[in-house]
Amino acid sequence: MSDWHVHVFTSTYAADVSGVCSAMYELGGMTVLHDPSGCNSTYTTHDEPRWYDSDSQMFVSGLDELTAVYGDDNVVVDNVTRAAKALNPRFITLCGASIPHIIAFDFKGVARLIEEKTGLPVLPVPTDGLRLYTSGVGLAQRAFLRRFGVHSAEKRKGAVNLLGVTPIDFSRQEIVDAMKEALTARGYTVNACFSMGDSFEKLTKASEAEVNVVVSSAGFLPAKYLQAKYHMPYVVGTPIGKKMGDALSDAISKAMGTGENVSAVSPAEEDSADLLIIGEEVLSKSLARAIALETGERCRVLFPDPDEGIDEDRLLSMIGKARTVIADPLYRPAVETQGATLIPLPHEGYSGRIYRALIPVFCGDGFDISAFLLGGCS
Repeated sequence: MSDWHVHVFTSTYAADVSGVCSAMYELGGMTVLHDPSGCNSTYTTHDEPRWYDSDSQMFVSGLDELTAVYGDDNVVVDNVTRAAKALNPRFITLCGASIPHIIAFDFKGVARLIEEKTGLPVLPVPTDGLRLYTSGVGLAQRAFLRRFGVHSAEKRKGAVNLLGVTPIDFSRQEIVDAMKEALTARGYTVNACFSMGDSFEKLTKASEAEVNVVVSSAGFLPAKYLQAKYHMPYVVGTPIGKKMGDALSDAISKAMGTGENVSAVSPAEEDSADLLIIGEEVLSKSLARAIALETGERCRVLFPDPDEGIDEDRLLSMIGKARTVIADPLYRPAVETQGATLIPLPHEGYSGRIYRALIPVFCGDGFDISAFLLGGCS
């Protein structure tokens, strides 16, 4: 078991339960977070930018002390059943925070009971509130594919799926649209985008694509499932700027030709580099590759551990070796204590909606790497 780390001056990333809710938000289902209420309010207040602009059936079970002590699962079964009969969702997703994890809540068993009472498909996603949002997104997208994915013997030539797409990493639909445009401009068709901007029906047809593109680390789990189930290779990378878009296109073409997985991103660390990028793994490594292709400058990358976030001692050590740091503005105190310069790049999964207006359209051919390095997004 790893050591616990105390965070003195850094924030924490969105939790796995937020990832589940975000992945399911647009798909017409009911998502039930089994918890007293705190994690649900954190999700809706900080992690979900769509909350005030579009409706979704997001509920908290209201787990109380007596229910937890006695293990009376009938409370959540009955409450979810009543809500489902009143609202008639397409399906139900059941996830949970730390207290259900501590009392060994039986997600699969309770999901089966709710399904018997409602006649609706129920997806158990056994989160614990202790891991990062990337884990929750991946678990939710895999659960969706297991239950609703339709097998297709025919492949759409040149079609790809985008995996790991939620506002926690990509914030606004225009950023996702720019990512799609970068691929269509290079001759590919986006078959399904998990899970932002596409319908339930489109996502069920994921097996029609030739290749999956893991555009954030949240996409690894569904990509591995689709590879095992349908023998679909996956490519790792995000089209950030024109040259990175070309590199990703080359990787997709190679994967289509060989059936093998291909990475289009930079390695995690270059010891001699003066530029450090802090953030989600695939996005940060893609930005590092984009910078290398555009300017020739090498980068180091520091990304959060799925279980523990970022160790502050390691963070300070890596910042101390850098001249410039690209990171969310909430990292500014850590950067300034080490005498480095911050290029702000807000991340909704770290600072919530605080700096949302400053997030640039960082995907697609229109993102100017050189201009960004000069002025950031401030």
